[in-house]
Amino acid sequence: MKYKLIKVLSICLILSFLTGCWDQKLLKDTMFLSTVAYEKKKDKVISTIAIRSYTSKEGTLVNKTYHVAGDSPRDDRTKINQQVSGIVMSAKKRIVLFENQLAKEGVLELSDVLYRTSESPLTAKYVIVEGKPSTIVELQQVGEELIGEYLDGVVHTAEVNSLVPVETLQSLCTVLFDEGKGLALPYVKLNTENKTVDVIGTALFNEDKFSGITLNPEESKVLLLLGNQKGKYMIMSHKITIHDQQYVVSYDVSGAKAKMHLTPDAMYGAKVTIPLHVKVSINEFTKNEMSSPALTKKVQEEIEKILQKKAEKVVGKLQKANCDFLEIGREAAAYHPSIWKRLKWRQDYKNISINPKVQVEIIHRGIIN
Repeated sequence: MKYKLIKVLSICLILSFLTGCWDQKLLKDTMFLSTVAYEKKKDKVISTIAIRSYTSKEGTLVNKTYHVAGDSPRDDRTKINQQVSGIVMSAKKRIVLFENQLAKEGVLELSDVLYRTSESPLTAKYVIVEGKPSTIVELQQVGEELIGEYLDGVVHTAEVNSLVPVETLQSLCTVLFDEGKGLALPYVKLNTENKTVDVIGTALFNEDKFSGITLNPEESKVLLLLGNQKGKYMIMSHKITIHDQQYVVSYDVSGAKAKMHLTPDAMYGAKVTIPLHVKVSINEFTKNEMSSPALTKKVQEEIEKILQKKAEKVVGKLQKANCDFLEIGREAAAYHPSIWKRLKWRQDYKNISINPKVQVEIIHRGIIN
């Protein structure tokens, strides 16, 4: 009897220390935000928000779009909560759109509320929009997809096909606070004719500010090759000239490996050489046959020339934008501390010498060859 009494008292004592559900948020009182677009008008931040809800008859998901103007994203959220019949949560937010002009003022300040809120989804994607991003959210849905799911699918497809770098809310923070790294985000615009969104390239950043310099899709692919960030697929196509005749050659990038050699330099502060070895599989060649080793070598040389020219152009744009996407600064800090300490990286990066060296190898010429 005494043992049972002690056991009961012990259980009661333990239960008194349990907090219970003191911080519950019921789903029936919650409205989930799927997409938000930020733009600026005078001194106000304009938020266009897509909130998912269910129709009363069929129980299907629909979007409701809200527009608010406030002093900050948190102020906008407070005003949204005054307009809806529930508590707005961002746990299912997938895409954050920024107007290109607003992004030039910096994205970190607008992101502060996301990093301080525990419900913020760390896998959300940032996208820069040419023009007003509110016009994209106002589409509400494209085909059978709601705008949040549609935009998430567009960005994911672009990442898989090596059109844009993979960047999330979580990884973006580590890039912005590291002096030896540079940020690049997907760049899109509204296709007014088809009422869809086109991925038109990559936006380059100087710290957290959009530099105004962009890469087109072909240049974006070369950027990812130089940074060893190729996605699952990468298909490229060029016009080449052989014996004064033009042909179209298309190929899959089967594999690529870029290395980095960094040395001190009296004139530029540092000299960087980036050997890039690209293995390709030909999947289209309008000359039809490609059985001759001499012809194969000529096609290989032509592709090499084109990629070399594009790589040099990409590096030039990176330095003009002061965007160290290739993480040369991290390489210097880790393996060449004397160079890192001598240079003020933010100021000196755009003046160092960066020389890509592209080498192409055709490993497959198609099933008929």
